[in-house]
Amino acid sequence: FESMVMQMLHCEQTRGQSVYQHGQSVREYFDRLCHDIQQNALEDWKLPKWFPLYATDLFNHIHEKQVTDLYTLFHDCGKPACRIEDETGVHFPNHAAVSQAVWLSVGGCPVVGKLIANDMVLHIASSEEISQKLEFDWSIEDACSLLVVGFAEIHSNASLFGGVESVSFKTKLTRLDRRGKQICKYYFGDRR
Repeated sequence: FESMVMQMLHCEQTRGQSVYQHGQSVREYFDRLCHDIQQNALEDWKLPKWFPLYATDLFNHIHEKQVTDLYTLFHDCGKPACRIEDETGVHFPNHAAVSQAVWLSVGGCPVVGKLIANDMVLHIASSEEISQKLEFDWSIEDACSLLVVGFAEIHSNASLFGGVESVSFKTKLTRLDRRGKQICKYYFGDRR
């Protein structure tokens, strides 16, 4: 376990931020978002209009804190093992699957491993792929945890890519908006 953490600390994710520091940042943003959901104080977040309608339900169905703390901190633990640098920059091919394998190889909790393996799904999957995950693979706790962490993560990363008004952030938010509506409607009904 210690070796994995050391590798994360020594692997640069983005300029000036290690993979481990990225995990710390995502965990901090996730904790803040959960706090703000509980306080009904979401005005400082750039979230879809539907999010406040479902925020309490989402919060009430995320995995317990021990699981979310481990997931947010170690979701990219395999990046040191798959890091490639070429003339176009630094890449981490298949990092979610590699991260799950690394996590499980150090004796990590399988529930956390499943979240790590699905970390990128909401950012890249089609509506049909999400429907399959909801029907056959994910529990309500998996889906809600992945969604709330997804919003926390894009906020954590926003300053690295031009802020919440950047095209990059807005593109990521649009994708989560669509997948989030799908998840919330599936579990909690349509609240338009």
